[in-house]
Amino acid sequence: MRPSLKYLSDQEVKRVHEKALEMLEDLGMKFEGQEARDYFEKAGANVEGDIVKIPRKIIEDGLKTVPKREEFTLYGRTPDKDIHLKDSVPTLAAMTMATNVLDPWSGERRKATDRDLELLTRVMERLDTVSMASALITPQDVPMQSSDWYTWATSIKNTTKHITGGAVGKEGVRDAIRMASLAIGSEEEFYKRPFISFWVLTMPPLRVDENTSNVLMEAAVHKVPSVISSGGILGMTSPMSVESALVHTHAETLACIALSQLVNPGAPVIYSSYVRSMDMKTMCINMSSPESIIMKCGMAQLGDYIGLPTKMPANLRDGKLLDAQAGFETGMGGLAGAYTCDFIVAMQLDMDIMVDYADLIYSDECMKILQRMVRPLDFSDETLAYDNMEEVGPGNTFLETDHTFDHYRDEIWMPQVMERGTYENWEAKGKKDIRQVCLEKVQKILKEVENEELLPKEVRDAIDEIAAGSEEKAKNIKR
Repeated sequence: MRPSLKYLSDQEVKRVHEKALEMLEDLGMKFEGQEARDYFEKAGANVEGDIVKIPRKIIEDGLKTVPKREEFTLYGRTPDKDIHLKDSVPTLAAMTMATNVLDPWSGERRKATDRDLELLTRVMERLDTVSMASALITPQDVPMQSSDWYTWATSIKNTTKHITGGAVGKEGVRDAIRMASLAIGSEEEFYKRPFISFWVLTMPPLRVDENTSNVLMEAAVHKVPSVISSGGILGMTSPMSVESALVHTHAETLACIALSQLVNPGAPVIYSSYVRSMDMKTMCINMSSPESIIMKCGMAQLGDYIGLPTKMPANLRDGKLLDAQAGFETGMGGLAGAYTCDFIVAMQLDMDIMVDYADLIYSDECMKILQRMVRPLDFSDETLAYDNMEEVGPGNTFLETDHTFDHYRDEIWMPQVMERGTYENWEAKGKKDIRQVCLEKVQKILKEVENEELLPKEVRDAIDEIAAGSEEKAKNIKR
């Protein structure tokens, strides 16, 4: 059995769930899109203007048809990148939408470009612990109104792993599917293994704008996964208590799940949450505060309670550099995420604003440690090693036994970049800190992937054509 962490008791989880159902039925949820309201009204909800009061039955019916974790496969473009959640360990998912990078050659903090996205995605393609190679950055050198289209194009061209991204309205969803279909060979092949998913972000408290509901509904029509997330901020868009934040955040997610199932029963959903705190002195949003991590643990438990795959941004750091603060934040959030959810959103610094190329290597190394920690123990005759104990006997060493040689590589995690040698050996290697070691490793990868192409030129050109044709379209979509 995979080890797990329970921050909330079973009774507390149930109470939060019941309060969320009560909130949706009594207070309701603001859906600004008429089509979304029509779906709810047809199902029996009480619609008053743009407020939808959702009976418990609609939510419970939706939870019956939404695919459960045990049957959920996160598809890559190629089968070797699939993640079958029934028997998987937690993996990393790239956070999206950072606007700055730390240049891997000059060390300069600068605006992120489309070339950065290309290279970062190629690096993630090579990292074993990354299952979702989503767009870590939003390029700042493409037309901003249609940046989602360009981001999809660059991501799809440079990885065979799963990609989660944003979209502008139904057209944005359709065009992302068109690009993905080109990459995988055909629409028919895409629908067999939809290797992209869409962010669906509510607007706390208890609000979904028309663009968001359109993305959710269109994804449901195509049975492409939606990653539904509510990102309340304590004291700003959420009451100033962890307990209340859990209730309304869960309620918003439940309402969106219900809408997806009203549109198309069986539409896949991943349960997520960006609920977090804010520093009341600086007014900056904190992704790695203790209460932010507590809420991620609680939300993961709520997602597990309703049987869905869970994706939590537990490894986003407030630290500006890959320093001691960022290291502690990586360990604190990473450990909590590894014990509670399926996908840990990661690989950004400075409150989600910046990506350091070296951090991709560091995050991959840390995730390997966490995967070792949550690996279930196997109390078999071989691992109990009673015969080995009998062979060696009291007071002797196991160093030269066959059992040690047979098992040490599997049993003991071996670092790739972390330092475990003597001080003298470390000094002889140049006294490099962890970031320098990671930087040199990522620089080596960057040289290897600099001109790497994963798709034929005619396919890349066709994908780029869709992105280039989006600019006029994006201007006319209501946001």
